[in-house]
Amino acid sequence: MNDENNIQNILIMCCLYIKPTKNIQNILSVLSFLLVVNVILLFSVNGNAQTLMSGVNLDPGTIVSENMLQVTGSTTFTLSNGIKVHYKFADKNKNDVQFKAISYGGFSLIKDCDFATAQVLSKVMPFFGLGDYSKTDLPKILAGKTANTSIHISNLTESISGSSITKDVETLLQMIHLHFVKPRFDADAYQVLMKHIDNDIIKRSHTINEKINDSITTTLYGNNNPKQRLFNHDFVKEVSYDKLKAVYKERFNNAADFEFFIVGDIQKSVLRTLLEQYIASIPTNDVKEMWQDNSEPWLQDTIDKDIPLKIEVAKSSVRIGYKKAMAYSLKNELIAKALGDILRLRFTENLREEVGGTYGLSIQASMLKRPLEQVSLQIAFDCNPDNVQQFISMASQEIKKITNGIIAQTDLDKTKANFLKERKLQENYNSYDMSLLINYFREGYNMNAPKNFKDLVNAITAKDLQSFAKALIKDSKSYEIVFSEGVDDR
Repeated sequence: MNDENNIQNILIMCCLYIKPTKNIQNILSVLSFLLVVNVILLFSVNGNAQTLMSGVNLDPGTIVSENMLQVTGSTTFTLSNGIKVHYKFADKNKNDVQFKAISYGGFSLIKDCDFATAQVLSKVMPFFGLGDYSKTDLPKILAGKTANTSIHISNLTESISGSSITKDVETLLQMIHLHFVKPRFDADAYQVLMKHIDNDIIKRSHTINEKINDSITTTLYGNNNPKQRLFNHDFVKEVSYDKLKAVYKERFNNAADFEFFIVGDIQKSVLRTLLEQYIASIPTNDVKEMWQDNSEPWLQDTIDKDIPLKIEVAKSSVRIGYKKAMAYSLKNELIAKALGDILRLRFTENLREEVGGTYGLSIQASMLKRPLEQVSLQIAFDCNPDNVQQFISMASQEIKKITNGIIAQTDLDKTKANFLKERKLQENYNSYDMSLLINYFREGYNMNAPKNFKDLVNAITAKDLQSFAKALIKDSKSYEIVFSEGVDDR
């Protein structure tokens, strides 16, 4: 048994004498014993040879301060490498632990020549594996463990998310460590993946919804906008393996620029040791980043366009949008959501029940806090081609009714009741406590305070909706795009 890495070299020999008077149970007992010995040896040998952290030299750090915050029921650990970890015990979901690390930057700090690569990064990285292990080998190393992680880059942030069951939090934090210290890049996997992407682009080019989305993008932003790209062969040609590595290392270079959040069914005493071992040991620097305003204007303030597309069924697709600069507040955010929900109620009743002939309806009104403070309203529906103008006119009339103060109190009461009901349901999950911490430490408000939700919802009036809708529609930028059957000139 000199070669500890080769289980085939282990040979167990055993000679037994069993009296004839003894039954078969004696034999089974001995064989069971030998099986247990064999399994122990197997796991001992292979376990020492292969671990998730193989090839990583850990230099554990320390927790330099620990501050409890009563208003959120959380603890903030400051680690010796500068990382701050906000932790809250929550067992609304038993045996569940959630992780999030967030940093400002995202696509807003990406050069135009690297933009295509950055946009596919979060989709490509899972195919490379992690640490020393490929995508194929990683599940073998994690056998018996329930832990997962993923990376994401958005317009203004980059983040790492993860979750695990309670006993596997150590594995979760090991994976987080590796994302910063030993991410894996696989040139062979990259080549295979890019071939699949090429095939997907071909399939995508024949999908009507993708054609519609691409047409909206080019109508609003033009054909060659560096930040509003179409996912096509030209886009993919700009992606490269070397750029993937460079962009990843740039965006996930400094763990101390991320804010860490851990919420779930794990005791603080257990977490402390794991943080010192796997998070405080991550090398960091003093570089801090902030997002930049990379918003792109529409080609025109008012856009009205009919676009012919080859559509297999007899229908037209209509997209209507408004946007307007408006100061962000929690109150305005809730009023915007209420506006969208009430319009949806009215449209659903009128378009589907009174007129008929609609195949789909989507309405959303929302507030944007950054990079620009603005409100937007987006309406999308499919209908019989003969009803397009009638439905567009009806949509305009419903918006006008609200701006004139014609709002059914029953619609408003139903919307507000739904807001309160949805929040009550959300509070039953650990994910709510994760949102509580993120909003408190990154957005500066306490979700649990009645003044920041319940009181605001109850205070919304028909007059609020009227004033808000008026401000949104007046001098707003808008588009109306109709897709109808015709020769596809794309």
